[in-house]
Amino acid sequence: MIIKELGLLNFGKFEDKKIELQEGINLIYGRNEKGKSTIVNFIDGIFYGFSRDSLVKKVRDDLFEKSRPWNSNLYRGYIILNDKGEDFRISRDFDKDECSILNLKTADDLSDDPRIFMYSRIPQPGVLFFDLNRKIYKSTFFIGQRLSQLDSDASVELQNRINNFSVSEDENVDLSKVIERMKEDLYDIGTKKRKLSEIGRINDELEKISKDKVNFISLKETYEKSIDKYKSSKDNLRDLEEKLRGRKLFEFENLKEKLRECHESNSENDEKYNFADLEKAIEINRSLGIYSSKLDDLLSVERESFDVDLDLEEDYQRFKEINREIQALNENNYSKEREIISWDIKNTEKEVFKYILKFLSSFIGGLLVVLISIYLKKYLISTLSFILFAYSYFRIAKYRENKDLLNRLRNKYQNYKKKSQEKTLIKKKFDKEIDEILIKYGARDKKELSEIFDSRIEENLKNISKNEYNREWIEKNSLEIDDTKRSIFNLEGELQNIFHKYEVENIKDLKNLFYENRDANRISEYKYRIKELEKENLTGNIYREESIDEIQEKIDFEKNNILNLEGSLKTLEDSLEKLRVLEERSFELKEKLKELEYKKELLEISIERFEDFVKARRVDKLPLLKKEISIYLDAMTSGKYNEILIDDSLGIRVYDRDIENYVGLDSLSLGTIDQIYLAFRLSISKIISDKEIPIVLDSHFDSYDDFRLKEALEILQNNEQVLIFTSTNREKEILDKYSMTYKLITI
Repeated sequence: MIIKELGLLNFGKFEDKKIELQEGINLIYGRNEKGKSTIVNFIDGIFYGFSRDSLVKKVRDDLFEKSRPWNSNLYRGYIILNDKGEDFRISRDFDKDECSILNLKTADDLSDDPRIFMYSRIPQPGVLFFDLNRKIYKSTFFIGQRLSQLDSDASVELQNRINNFSVSEDENVDLSKVIERMKEDLYDIGTKKRKLSEIGRINDELEKISKDKVNFISLKETYEKSIDKYKSSKDNLRDLEEKLRGRKLFEFENLKEKLRECHESNSENDEKYNFADLEKAIEINRSLGIYSSKLDDLLSVERESFDVDLDLEEDYQRFKEINREIQALNENNYSKEREIISWDIKNTEKEVFKYILKFLSSFIGGLLVVLISIYLKKYLISTLSFILFAYSYFRIAKYRENKDLLNRLRNKYQNYKKKSQEKTLIKKKFDKEIDEILIKYGARDKKELSEIFDSRIEENLKNISKNEYNREWIEKNSLEIDDTKRSIFNLEGELQNIFHKYEVENIKDLKNLFYENRDANRISEYKYRIKELEKENLTGNIYREESIDEIQEKIDFEKNNILNLEGSLKTLEDSLEKLRVLEERSFELKEKLKELEYKKELLEISIERFEDFVKARRVDKLPLLKKEISIYLDAMTSGKYNEILIDDSLGIRVYDRDIENYVGLDSLSLGTIDQIYLAFRLSISKIISDKEIPIVLDSHFDSYDDFRLKEALEILQNNEQVLIFTSTNREKEILDKYSMTYKLITI
């Protein structure tokens, strides 16, 4: 497979730029800032559209904006490649995410081939032609600049990359870090003994709840006993009420008999004394006693007031608002924008300077032509000045166009700088507010603060609910007090009317008055009592053992006992509500503890399986990788280093034939390490795919001496196609010196 032509129609600084390539080595030469990296990015963009692997939404990387055309609204290009003897043209509109793939031999349109959407919603023709996703492609056939600026860093980085590929087939993906993260998560989950871990905190809270629940266990037993007493009292009350009805039935029959006897004896009634008034007065007096007792009880009850933190909700809302604002600020990367614009300004300034030089040169040249023609009196020569003046005119037009662009870029840069400063000030202000809130609630970080807020807001809500219930109860109690006072007032009025009628001061005097005239009022008394008894539902059996007053006294005692038990039960229920809340919280914590234990078990199993997987992958990949690297390294170093060794602890050493022993990477020069890296990249390119995919090297040979460069180029010329981007003449000089075949493209 070879790339035959690159067409940068509108891409970065290029417009209608066509680059023809051939088999073997293609040397693309250009000084710094001439656009070599732009062409490298173009190859990546044509095949993969600057897209990150995502089937959920379209996700692009930073190169998408960085490669946008400078002087055009269009953003497009094409590439022609030959695969298995057939030419294909891949055209892409980067802005519209439209991609056309045409077989130039058969005219087949492959634009809708499902393989180009296998990893991303943005079309990726590279998957169709290379059978590789973007990450693997850029980790194999794209070889960038030198490994590191420091020797010590280079050896470590090379070792990491080889280890990464042996497991994930991607030198940049370190699965050991995944294992480390899993172990960190496992550590965070922790154990019961580690109080600051998740399990430790939950277990600690459960222990506190268990201690608190001990105080309520005796209350629960007391509540159950009180319930039994309450049920027993209710049963006794029903029995007493049954006896009272039986006794009243007996009284009813007895009174009817006495009334009949009184009528037979022709006793005369004195209508002056109405026994109904006495009974009414007694009943009113009894009711007054009940209502007065009830009023005393109502006035004596006080409800507990629960504390509510009024600042908490406001602080919590502000905390969430600040986090949202910070998240929104972080979405705008003004520093990155300024970096891109700064790069554009630098290039535009060069263009401005270039055009002003061209203008001055052509304008001065035109003046010289005019002066020479006048001096020599050969005026026909002056016509050449028109060409120079016309050229200078077009150069000054280009100068103004680029000057305007430069001003816009500078204004844009200043605007982003201002926004970046404003963003920094705002974030500092937010950080100060967050610090104040952290100090206020005694939290170490935002995570702990969130946990504190969750806990205290939940407690706040419960207290608000309890206070609301208390307010409703107090309002209801207040209404009941008013009703009770009103009833007392009305009853006292009725009682005073009866006292006034019989000219007495109190209930005792009224009773004495009626007792003195008992005989005269007997018939009236009997009639009244019979009339009152007839109002009641007197059913059941007659009961004679106890009097009505004795039974009524027991009933009153039982009712009072029931009222006391109800009050006691209400108090106990309020306390048991706290126990219920503790039990619910205990249940929640136990469930969460189960989830954490399950998660912990899964993590332990996953770590073990993942480590086994990593070991198995290394056992599978390392032998082949070592073999291929050794072959390339032997050729690159003329046999000096002819074998690479990767031991069980993943340490990497190479065999030095001069000293006949293995040496570590940290003992090698940076140039040798870069040779090993190139051997590694060529090896994985060979392992990862059986296709002859073009290899791209971007300024890779900076650290190579002439001998190393010659060895590397001799190996590379055996590939079907290699694209070498460079800003020096060293590659060209070596290729010419040793008569290697190549094509030179100058930018």
